[in-house]
Amino acid sequence: MKSHFQIAGHPIHVMTVGVPIGLYTGAFVADAVYVLAHDAFWFRMAFWCIALGLLGNLGAVLTGLPDFFAIKKEVPPAWNAATTHLVIGLGLVLLYAINFALHNWGDPLAGGDSILPFILSLVGAGLLGLQGWYGGELVFRHKVGVEETAAGGLHDAHQKRKGAP
Repeated sequence: MKSHFQIAGHPIHVMTVGVPIGLYTGAFVADAVYVLAHDAFWFRMAFWCIALGLLGNLGAVLTGLPDFFAIKKEVPPAWNAATTHLVIGLGLVLLYAINFALHNWGDPLAGGDSILPFILSLVGAGLLGLQGWYGGELVFRHKVGVEETAAGGLHDAHQKRKGAP
């Protein structure tokens, strides 16, 4: 199924998911270092990683939804994987919104627990991996976002650019 939101044949969703993945992973690392070292820098770093990750999540959601809504009609066997991928993603947004609030605007001295944000970041890192696995199922098993030629073979963007058949 060809992606409904793409640039030059490349699905935009794939381009945007790296932002929240990288930032949420950074938040996990920063929270872990804060728990070990108790240096406020790492608490603030986790806060900003989460804040920017939530903003980056907007791009991932907005570019993934058009394909999600097309899947039920165009690739019915992929519907369960797509729904699971979406539900995990929405759960991650909720988890990181809570974690954002627990980081007290980056001020560890404002009170609160330092272990709970770390636990949420740890759970979030695990859910990121699971969500990525379902994303891989969509692409590699169900060919969501992969354009096919009229002959049924996979589309080669490089050949198309060069004018080759």
